[in-house]
Amino acid sequence: MVYRLILLFSFIIIALNCSGGAYQKLAVDNPRVLLAMEDSLTNASQLKPSTVNALVLAHNAVGASDLNKKDYSSAIQHFKDAIRLNPSDTIALYNVLIAEGHLLYKRGERNGLWDAIEKYHKASRLKPNIGEPFYYIGQSYLKNGNKDFDLILESYEKAISLELDPTLMPIVLAAIEKQKNREKTLKDFWK
Repeated sequence: MVYRLILLFSFIIIALNCSGGAYQKLAVDNPRVLLAMEDSLTNASQLKPSTVNALVLAHNAVGASDLNKKDYSSAIQHFKDAIRLNPSDTIALYNVLIAEGHLLYKRGERNGLWDAIEKYHKASRLKPNIGEPFYYIGQSYLKNGNKDFDLILESYEKAISLELDPTLMPIVLAAIEKQKNREKTLKDFWK
């Protein structure tokens, strides 16, 4: 009980002393603390644009952290909260589609995999220079039991032709090699 009162008191002091720049700093340094104050901040009669931007930044940071932890439901909620505050935030729009696609992919249901592919395509249209959605499109085709190697390989090759996280690049290259070998084995079998 005392801990909760101290925590509440700390939030009140921070809220009273924070200017827009301080909220931005808090969004970067400790986004979960800022989000814990969100209700009290949004109950104010008029939110300053800098406070809205800080909350969007915090939701995106926590959503990205949850996405990395594969907590897709939580990530989706944070990205949707960012979109609620700023409907044109392309970072949140992109990431919510990626997280929704991952959740559908994880479930592995046939129709869900097609929906995942659609989510990844929508994400790729928001950030056309990023290759990540195309890797997951290829993964979804593969998980769907698709033996159409052209679609799988085309997706992977599109992924490496665009900007790709350096940690994902070797994974995509290995996936390309594996699918080429699978295709060759299947063709050799039916000769």
